[in-house]
Amino acid sequence: MAEHNLIGNYQHTIDAKGRLFLPAKQREILGSRVYMTRGLDDCIFVFSESGWNSFIDGLSQLSLAKSRLAARYFSGNAAVAEIDGQGRIGIPQNLRKLVGLNKDVTVVGVLDRVELWDTAKWESFNGDVSNDAVSEVLEELGF
Repeated sequence: MAEHNLIGNYQHTIDAKGRLFLPAKQREILGSRVYMTRGLDDCIFVFSESGWNSFIDGLSQLSLAKSRLAARYFSGNAAVAEIDGQGRIGIPQNLRKLVGLNKDVTVVGVLDRVELWDTAKWESFNGDVSNDAVSEVLEELGF
């Protein structure tokens, strides 16, 4: 299955042990091991193993002068997690703290990765996206 099929959004909660349920459709694509890191806009990026390798390979192709801050930002905050038999991943406390994940989480499929958002932040972000900004991207793609 193509990794660009990660779509949709789902509401879940983090349990007392810092575990979060991932939807079955996303687990199918991500596989049994995921790579998490601090994302942009106060979320956590979650990649499959091959997705993580592609992401890091892309960074490593840039010059050190261009990549050093991003490489530190992403790899220095990265963690690996196995998806347990109940479809959950443990999210490290340091990542939860960095992006403000406490209890209510929106799991968002973003083509080649999953993003974990505090639900209130997701609702605010999603409500603030302007049609003009999205239209500019579509125009650039020729739509």
